[in-house]
Amino acid sequence: MNEHPSVDIVGTVSQRLAGKTIVLGVTGSVAAVRSVDLARLLMRHGAQVYPVMTHGATQLLHPNLLEWATGHKPITDLTGQIEHVGLVGNVPVRADLLLVAPATANTVGKIATGIDDTPVTTFVTTAFGEGVPVVVVPAMHQSMYAHPFVIQNLAKLQAAGILVLGSRVEEGKAKMAANEEILSAVLELLAPRGPLSGQTVIITAGRTVEYLDPIRVITNNSTGKMGVALARAALTLGSRVIVVAGKLSVPVPTGAELIVAETAAAMELACRNLVEEHKPRLFLAAAAVGDWRPVNPSASKVSTSSGRLIIEFEPTPKIVDQVKAWSPSTFLVVFRAQSGLSDEDLLSDAVARLIKAKGDLIASNDTSRPGEGFEAETNCLLLVDTKGSWERLELATKLEVAQSLLAKIERMLYI
Repeated sequence: MNEHPSVDIVGTVSQRLAGKTIVLGVTGSVAAVRSVDLARLLMRHGAQVYPVMTHGATQLLHPNLLEWATGHKPITDLTGQIEHVGLVGNVPVRADLLLVAPATANTVGKIATGIDDTPVTTFVTTAFGEGVPVVVVPAMHQSMYAHPFVIQNLAKLQAAGILVLGSRVEEGKAKMAANEEILSAVLELLAPRGPLSGQTVIITAGRTVEYLDPIRVITNNSTGKMGVALARAALTLGSRVIVVAGKLSVPVPTGAELIVAETAAAMELACRNLVEEHKPRLFLAAAAVGDWRPVNPSASKVSTSSGRLIIEFEPTPKIVDQVKAWSPSTFLVVFRAQSGLSDEDLLSDAVARLIKAKGDLIASNDTSRPGEGFEAETNCLLLVDTKGSWERLELATKLEVAQSLLAKIERMLYI
């Protein structure tokens, strides 16, 4: 029989979980709808995922969808195949991890007291007894999450060696941790350490502004989505991530440190202090830093009564051109946005800019092309290294592009 078509995504982002088998336990929380994306995310990093569902989970999410997502028929009942033993029991080859996401208060309580009356809890009992790592990701209403017995049960799980990922308390609910956070935890447990694991990564993101007066600014057209995607991707590699940001339209991911620097001068100062202090392994210059600032900004709001306004501008500091002077050992990635260039001109422009910055890699794109604009959810990057070798990261979501870019950087750092 041919392999299930859905497994064609295995390892498409990285091989960090290659050869690893993960059992995904899904319980009856509405957060179960996120288990499909979670399974696919783990698979894209190389894992094989076997789903196990409680009856409550099947009332919210049809098993066929998880079978489509993983290529494996979900276990919804234990049969003569003794599935729990076959996957996490005392057999020669067993799963590397049991991940319960989402875990309801009911399931947490059963695990804490050794009750195994659902396929998921029986898997936990078996895995725990056999020494297979278990990760539990709670999801429930905030009032349940605050119940003293639920708090005690979660503490019991942690005391027993089960990794519990804390919930995000929002809108009166203790929501399941973000999929990227779960991935980071799984990678920390199972994946071999890459060259960026445990290393400091500094990312500039968003757009800077320069004040014409206390009210009005001149700025670039940027949302910061690409920089935030880079931060998410770096966190999954186990990096310490520091984001130096101007104006952002999207929040930075949990786990990243944020330093706000609105103007080019403020961002230059923040970057210099951070780079000189931490000597980061990687600097990703993804911010849209304004090229010009007014020579004499007005101290008060400028009136429009005159009908005309003439402003003299001067260049802002070029942060990316100074990084190697601050820390020669830092791997510097230059980001370059252009518009309306041919492929040949885009390449020659990228080479020239990389040389000027003394960078190690440049990521260039043409914002006039479909899907590569500032407001888009997707991107396409032309990558050029110091040898003049180039490759194109084809159009994909900005997170997928960021993951591919960091995978390339890690390969370059191995050399």
